[in-house]
Amino acid sequence: MNLDVAFLPKEISHRDISDTVCIVLDIFRATTSMVTAFSHGCKTIIPVESIEDAHKVGQQHEQALFAGERKSIKIEGFDFGNSPFDFSRDKVLSQTIIMTTTNGTIAVKAAEQAYCTLIGAFINAEAVARQAQLFGKDILIVCAGTEGKFSLEDALCAGYLIELLAKGQDIERTDAATGALLMYTAARQNLFAAAKTSRNGQRLVELKRVNEIEYCVRQNIIAIVPEYRDKQIELY
Repeated sequence: MNLDVAFLPKEISHRDISDTVCIVLDIFRATTSMVTAFSHGCKTIIPVESIEDAHKVGQQHEQALFAGERKSIKIEGFDFGNSPFDFSRDKVLSQTIIMTTTNGTIAVKAAEQAYCTLIGAFINAEAVARQAQLFGKDILIVCAGTEGKFSLEDALCAGYLIELLAKGQDIERTDAATGALLMYTAARQNLFAAAKTSRNGQRLVELKRVNEIEYCVRQNIIAIVPEYRDKQIELY
């Protein structure tokens, strides 16, 4: 089994991933919010890249709710932003949600040609690692990044997943996977402090959402695995 990390979605644009299991990460905050929504009973999330696409898809799903952000701010007229705290059980139970975010939904769409595309975060890391291993295939962790640039918080979670995936397994790591693991190992004693220093962490601090940073770096508090298939995300 080969373990690899793409620190940006564009790194996989010309790769054949048809026999690879992908785990998509956007820690601040798309994939964390997706996992949270499903833990609260959400039925389906349909990821799209643009606001225009969201409205087009919405015409086919009249009862769907809309979620999304640009520059960490909720899109005007949408039901939810991108905070995991938006997706409470009373709002999302049995609902279909159309979601567009600056980085996360783009990363999910970038991995749609994979053998299997799983949605990961710190909050469901152990569950998603176990599920990925079951396929017995190479695993590629895809970090969403931020507007085409490296994001520390995604890399830290990728490193944690590499650690989990390597336990008791006969694996080969790429240098990217080893680099992510080294970053996580250096920060593991205080993930909150490390993640808070990131560009996205500082953005959340400015928006007075430090509690979201704390939540997004909590490990293994949810044991579910959403999967992207047929252009929508549902529980595996």
